[in-house]
Amino acid sequence: MNGTYETLRADIATIPVIDCHEHTNGPASGPTYSDPLAALVVGYVNSDLQSAGTERGLAAAMDTSKPLEERWKLFEDIWKRTQHTSYARVTKWVLREMYGEKELSLDALKRMAGNLLNLKDEKTYWGILDKAGIKCRIVNIWVGDRKIIEREHVLPDRDRYMIGLPGYHSIHSWNEVYSHTQQIGRTAASLDEYIDICREIFTRLKGRGAIGMKDQSAYNRTLRFDNATREAAEKVFNFFMEDPRRSVGYPESKPLDDYLFHAFMRIARDLDMPVQIHTGHMAGVRNDIAKTNAVHFTSVLELHREVRFDLFHGNWPYMGEWLYLGKNFPNVALDCCWLHIIDSIYAQNVLTESVAAVPHGKIHGFGGDYGDSVEFAAGHLSIARDNIAAALARLVDSGWIGMDDARQIAADWLFNNPNRFFRLGFETVTV
Repeated sequence: MNGTYETLRADIATIPVIDCHEHTNGPASGPTYSDPLAALVVGYVNSDLQSAGTERGLAAAMDTSKPLEERWKLFEDIWKRTQHTSYARVTKWVLREMYGEKELSLDALKRMAGNLLNLKDEKTYWGILDKAGIKCRIVNIWVGDRKIIEREHVLPDRDRYMIGLPGYHSIHSWNEVYSHTQQIGRTAASLDEYIDICREIFTRLKGRGAIGMKDQSAYNRTLRFDNATREAAEKVFNFFMEDPRRSVGYPESKPLDDYLFHAFMRIARDLDMPVQIHTGHMAGVRNDIAKTNAVHFTSVLELHREVRFDLFHGNWPYMGEWLYLGKNFPNVALDCCWLHIIDSIYAQNVLTESVAAVPHGKIHGFGGDYGDSVEFAAGHLSIARDNIAAALARLVDSGWIGMDDARQIAADWLFNNPNRFFRLGFETVTV
């Protein structure tokens, strides 16, 4: 590491952070670990461990009905073949910073066993986030929108709610329609009524503090949302609505799915709500990456020019397309949530290139994407700060920007840009 990096890294550590994407409910949902190995094998690292070994082999290693010593023999070999990935780097950070252990070993696990984190404890939970400098989290959770509307579930002060869209437009049966509309005590007998009820649900959610919408449909379908006709959509809708015993599958449901998605984008425009879109890499293994490339989403960006879109995950591994969309569409922001631990080197490279290619005010620098295992979100943020410092140090050393420019860009990426884009209302950070 050179002096430029070290200086920037120290400065970036002091910048407050808006975490642009989490799935978290607060301490009430925090895990209480009872097994040291399970306290370290959390979230995304499971995918790399499965890729290095097998699902069956990893499952046997994580079977807590067996003695730790027996499981370590199974786990050690898989870990040795995985330990240098970006996901594994978070596990190492948690091991070191939360438990004071330098290496993952059987002895380290035994020492951890009597000192495992209790994240239901509010002081522990919030203390980790405070120490990390996470001032606000933008959250996509599944407690049920009715509970938000009726105030049965109240978000912590630090969190801001994003409406989850896929369930509302990816409908396949009468029961799904009924379930959505009953959240506000209404029923729908036509496509128009269904859209009207959804508008009312989203409006009420905004009144309860929702700041935007989030869509992760790329897990199940292509990001190409055709501008389907009303006739085609209504044909699908009417088919299952006239007989509750009927249902449709994909791709037969696509015209209705597409039509409703575009209707919801118009509602997002009318409610002045930004829309977060999952692009690129997906959690788990054995996924089809081609359907998730953000370039498939271009027609939506063209059509809905008054809607602000936040494109997720660096579109990994499609770097060029992601930067292109950010450069060419005024209504697009580029979000690095999850990216820093999908591929840290990619993250450094795309951030370096972004300064030269895209107005730096369009980049959102961090989203933990971990849920209530907040120690892993804190570890992810530490790696994100490493990557941001590395990217900006390259640009300083090449003479592209100065040190003061680099510090301010980092503050904009981590705080000011999402603060402005999501209209959170915090004071601007100047460094």
